[in-house]
Amino acid sequence: MTIKTLKPLDFGNRRVLTTEEALAQLEGYVPEKPPQNPTNPPIDPDPDPNGDLEGSVEITGSHILMPQTSTYALGVQALRDVYSEGKCPDHPVIEIAGSRIVRPLTFKENIEARVNDYKTLTNPDGSERTKEERLRLFNRWLDSSCGIAYKAGTTKFKIIPVCKELIEVVKNFNGEYLPINYDKVVGTELDRSNAKYDTLLTKAEVIEHPAWRTAVEDDKELLKDYADIIFTEKKSANKLMSFWTRSNIAQDQLRALFVDNLNDNSSANGSDYLSNYGSFLQVAPSKKP
Repeated sequence: MTIKTLKPLDFGNRRVLTTEEALAQLEGYVPEKPPQNPTNPPIDPDPDPNGDLEGSVEITGSHILMPQTSTYALGVQALRDVYSEGKCPDHPVIEIAGSRIVRPLTFKENIEARVNDYKTLTNPDGSERTKEERLRLFNRWLDSSCGIAYKAGTTKFKIIPVCKELIEVVKNFNGEYLPINYDKVVGTELDRSNAKYDTLLTKAEVIEHPAWRTAVEDDKELLKDYADIIFTEKKSANKLMSFWTRSNIAQDQLRALFVDNLNDNSSANGSDYLSNYGSFLQVAPSKKP
């Protein structure tokens, strides 16, 4: 059997916007629940598919694993609640229609949090951190505000670093996905047929993978650092970090992209249900409110 190697990253005449240009997370993996019918009305995103993409911001300080919730939307609401109570004043916010709204961390920010926490070797009191402490953010999957939109009847999808529809999801939403008009979604478009998806990857393949690269906003050094950690910690495996997507989509749909836990190969997953639990990181306050 001939195995094709991954071609070098090629976005054609498209490119991934950098963060500067764009500014303008139960332990273990949980199987999918049976499909449920979306309860939100169809969403009509920004009608300009060529508009600028929002991206990650620089974050300082440590992170808190928030309690797991039964749905993605309830996890977003829990973040809204702690922010409104003044418990996470340093958490990123986004301005939507003139209002400042707290948002879940982006996929890239989750990866940065894991890398930075892993590389922190000492505790505030000067004591040495154990391996278990350094891997604390790797033991649960991390949900994000990064959206992944699928075009019905095709192998095409778009990655949206900061997805307003996910940030604004109503707290009682428990559907499988959000219905959208794919052609109006602002995001970086990729095609499943142009790379390896839904299969484990070598470290070299991860670092050059178009979807992994897009998900971390083309920060190749960050992706390399992260892959080095994952492959070091799971040294018995030479293939890890799949990029999971949906296939055979009957209608346009929007889901959330999350990074899996270490035991489940730290894969990127854009195929799960929004009704299937929520696991988010909260930026710890730099000082007590």
